[in-house]
Amino acid sequence: MSIPSEEQEKLLLEKLKEGDHTAFREIFDAYYKYLTVTAYRYVNDGEKAKDLAHDAFVEIWNKRAETNIHNLKSYLRQIVVNKSLNYIKREKRIDFSEPANLPETPVKAVAQDDIEANDTKEIIQKSIDNLPNKCRIVFVMSRFEEKSHKEISSELGISTKTIENQITRALKAIRAALKQHSLPILILIAIFSAIYGG
Repeated sequence: MSIPSEEQEKLLLEKLKEGDHTAFREIFDAYYKYLTVTAYRYVNDGEKAKDLAHDAFVEIWNKRAETNIHNLKSYLRQIVVNKSLNYIKREKRIDFSEPANLPETPVKAVAQDDIEANDTKEIIQKSIDNLPNKCRIVFVMSRFEEKSHKEISSELGISTKTIENQITRALKAIRAALKQHSLPILILIAIFSAIYGG
C-alpha cells in the first residue's frame, strides 16, 4: 500500500482512535517497510529492525485513544528512532565518547568483493552500513533524521566536536567507496537530495 494522502490519513487516524482494526492494518501496510528501513539504519540488523518497527505499531495502537497525531509518518518515524536508540544504548552499550586524538586509520571502505552495486545509492548505503556503530548512528541522525548537532549531543550525551569528527569520518568512508568504484566525488552532493530525497 502506498503512503496515504492527507485526507486518507486523517480518516485512518479517526478510525484508529475508535479501535478500527482495518484502519490499523492499512497504516501498518503503508508504513511498515519505511519504519523497518529507518530502524535498520540505526541498528544495522535486519531482524531487529523488523522487531522495532513492530514495536512502533504496538505503541501507536496502545496509545491510539490518547495521542493527538498531526503527521502520521513523522510520528511513527520518531517512535522507531527512539526505540532504536534505546535498544542501542541498552543492548549494544556503545560508548559514544572518543579519545582526544582519533586514529588516522580511515574507516573501512566497501570492499570490491562485498558489493554488487548497480547504482550510486547502493554503493553509498553499503558504505554507511560498514561504518563503526557510533559513527553510523551519528551520521544517520545528522543526515537522515536532519537533527542538529545540539539535538544529537543531547540525545547521545556527546560533544558537538565528537559529532563533527564522526560525520567527517563517515564522509571519508563514502568518498573512499565512490572512488573505489571510479565514481565522481561530486556525486556526494546528491546524497541527501536526489538520491535520498523524499
